[in-house]
Amino acid sequence: MPSQTSIIQSIYDERSHNYDTSHHGALAEAYIRTAAPREGESVLDLACGTGLVSFLAEQAVGKSGLVVGIDLSPGMLDVARHKAQQTGSDVTFLQHDISDLSGIGLESLLPRGEEGFDLITCAAALVLLPNPGRAVKGWMRWLKPGGRIVTDVAARDVHVPSRIFKKISGNLGVQLVWDESWVQGEWSLRELLEGAGLGVKTVFLTESLQDRVYDVADAGDVFEKAVASPMFRNFGDSRVRSEAKRLFVESFVVEANAKGVLVDEAKMYMAVAYKQ
Repeated sequence: MPSQTSIIQSIYDERSHNYDTSHHGALAEAYIRTAAPREGESVLDLACGTGLVSFLAEQAVGKSGLVVGIDLSPGMLDVARHKAQQTGSDVTFLQHDISDLSGIGLESLLPRGEEGFDLITCAAALVLLPNPGRAVKGWMRWLKPGGRIVTDVAARDVHVPSRIFKKISGNLGVQLVWDESWVQGEWSLRELLEGAGLGVKTVFLTESLQDRVYDVADAGDVFEKAVASPMFRNFGDSRVRSEAKRLFVESFVVEANAKGVLVDEAKMYMAVAYKQ
């Protein structure tokens, strides 16, 4: 059976060419507003994807600063490197599993005398890691004393297809490919970061970065579109597809409000923490 890491890599390889059309551009802008990178700072952008946060960070830190982006997916990095080539960006992109940054050679990229980065970002990826708390502890090796980390997780139950698939998964014997069970509220992210030894400055719920309104009459189409995506393709497997669709539509109808719609809001719990 493929590992979770290889599954996640293949999902994002497949998503790479249309990734920037989602709400992640708005999320990247929210990251930069929250992290406020300053001229001359060094930034480590983990799970950098197509470079949405990396390139905005580079604009903020200027020529005297440094931005390094790391991602697991070759497909996402291909897009990021192509954009860098087109724009003349100096961001360094590396392929590596962000769950464990040992052996990647980051020390050779830092300015002489610097032992860590001023800022570490990790957007829309923390929940995908097999052990996010352990990963964050490892990241602290690369953060300066007083340096800050900005990261997020999707707010609990805001994504309609994900919420419904999670609800019906037990009846099907099929699970989501990532574990979001630990996310119960803003406090969940605070506890994880404090458990890694960080001081937490703030955790807050973002505004909706993208709203989608689903009509109850389109429940079947919503299912079909969802299982066509690599994120939920296992629910479309021939062994469970028929029952999965029946349960999905049934749950959708039950959840729909009096107007017969479900509203999907892309809201995140976002945190700013620092190395004490």
